[in-house]
Amino acid sequence: MSETLPSWWPEKPPIYNIERSYLENLEEGPFFDGKIPERTLPPKNEWVDFLGFLVAHPLGVPAGPLLNSRWVAFAAKMGFDIVTYKTIRSKPHPAHPLPNMIYVDTLGSLTYDRHEETLKQAEHPPKDARSLAATNSFGIPSKDRTFLVKDIARANEALAPGQVMIVSIVGTPRPNEDFYEDFVRAAEIALEGGAKIIEADLSCPNVTTCEGSLFTSPEAVYEISSRVKKAIGPVPLIIKVGVIEDKEVLRRVMCAAAKGGVQAICGINTVSMKVVKGDGTPALGEKRLKSGVCGGPIREVALDFIQKAHAVNQEEQLGMTIMGTGGVTAPEHFDQFFNAGATVAMSAVGMMWDPYLAARYFQC
Repeated sequence: MSETLPSWWPEKPPIYNIERSYLENLEEGPFFDGKIPERTLPPKNEWVDFLGFLVAHPLGVPAGPLLNSRWVAFAAKMGFDIVTYKTIRSKPHPAHPLPNMIYVDTLGSLTYDRHEETLKQAEHPPKDARSLAATNSFGIPSKDRTFLVKDIARANEALAPGQVMIVSIVGTPRPNEDFYEDFVRAAEIALEGGAKIIEADLSCPNVTTCEGSLFTSPEAVYEISSRVKKAIGPVPLIIKVGVIEDKEVLRRVMCAAAKGGVQAICGINTVSMKVVKGDGTPALGEKRLKSGVCGGPIREVALDFIQKAHAVNQEEQLGMTIMGTGGVTAPEHFDQFFNAGATVAMSAVGMMWDPYLAARYFQC
């Protein structure tokens, strides 16, 4: 493998080992034996108000990479002050079998007009970090309530002053059960663990039979948001959304969310696309024809989302906090999100492959 590694490859391997199972990564990771950087703190009067919590820096990690309290603690130590506990369900749920994450050759940025293309699996990492792209399909695995309550509390205890954790939740469609109400049940677990902020994940294609359209439905967004908000009371509520190209659709979604009590919107998740092996067969198996592509090549779409969300937020006077994620793989990318209108800029794949990303941003 060493002969195939590009020059930008970090000194240490990625903290998530894509060759090993999700459970192995959860129980044994993050895989890191480097030096923890000294935390850079601005004067307290320069800390940022994030949903009522003062954070030293508005840099974060979105739902996905931080599998448990150990992963949360690690990201916080590496300089990410807004960390997200990986999405939880109301009942235990297994991960998809391997492979869960593979490199993808995107041949440039994944603009809107390329969403229907079929991408090919890449056998090796790209030649530069800005082109780092992967597709992932984990199935939103989740541990049982007892584990989650204890571990969420443990994760909160690991944070330093000027840091805060979000707990991501999702509903699970089950026969003879209210899908929307299951978001509430997951939120109650988060609250029991001491969640300070809750994020409802409406963005993953496999959370509903509507194949990812949940976050584009103002009616569904309002129904879920209002139910969860009623259950969590004063705890701030965020919604996580996927790609919404049409600004008017985004306007309706954001207005419905605000009406339902949502205080922040986070986007985007991955870009759902078909990925195949060199022989044309589905890269992740016949049951997973589409999967979420993440990394540097989706940044253009993510920035477009932020610009539109920022504009809608101002035009409708919604008072929402805009959180941006998608394609931050280099230090200068954080500022691109801030300049586009985001209050918070987050990195998932970039942080996994280069956990010094936040520290290097502070050195710029």
